[in-house]
Amino acid sequence: MNRLLAACLAGLAALSAPALAQAHEIYGQVGTEGVGMGFGEPLGTHFTGRGEVNGIAFSHSFSTNDLDYDAKAKLLHGGIYFDFFPAPQSVPFRLTVGALLGSDTIDGDATSASGTYTINGVQVSTLGESIHAKARFPAVRPYVGIGFGHTPVATKGFSMFFDAGVAYGRPKVDFDVPANIVAEAGQENVDAEEKELQDKADKLRFYPIVKVGVTYRF
Repeated sequence: MNRLLAACLAGLAALSAPALAQAHEIYGQVGTEGVGMGFGEPLGTHFTGRGEVNGIAFSHSFSTNDLDYDAKAKLLHGGIYFDFFPAPQSVPFRLTVGALLGSDTIDGDATSASGTYTINGVQVSTLGESIHAKARFPAVRPYVGIGFGHTPVATKGFSMFFDAGVAYGRPKVDFDVPANIVAEAGQENVDAEEKELQDKADKLRFYPIVKVGVTYRF
């Protein structure tokens, strides 16, 4: 009887005990997307929803077989994510799906120290004009990843988090060649050079994302 009474009392205590806190959060981070900040909201005890903004700009030189480019990458996009925690009360490990929102770009101008361009093997004069190339990523890119932190069941205050995943989106290349250079090089050679640029840009369609940061729950 005493054991039965004790079990009943323990069950009543468990039912009447307050649930673990589900906390809102704000966070800052740094990683392969640059510097960012975001907001997280618990969606039950196993899920969270998050929105964030990240950005960075940097210079980058690259070459095709025939042309050298001075380029600048501008990454500025938002993100929306949904996290699933298999065991949130014991391990803050999560699976994440979501999307990057915004068109990141890479702009480049062909350089020439000799006053000539080589387009698909054909050498032409620069004629004092520039060849411009631009790669634009899709406005929406799906994301999948894993991480630790952002748990929906947590103590209020500061903590750390980590993300690792990949976003997918095939960039579209625009190849802007002045008409008089096209006439000298031939349209078929310009088209071949554009295809080579597109093939190079296609290698960037899988974008690795790694980031760490600090979150504050309230």
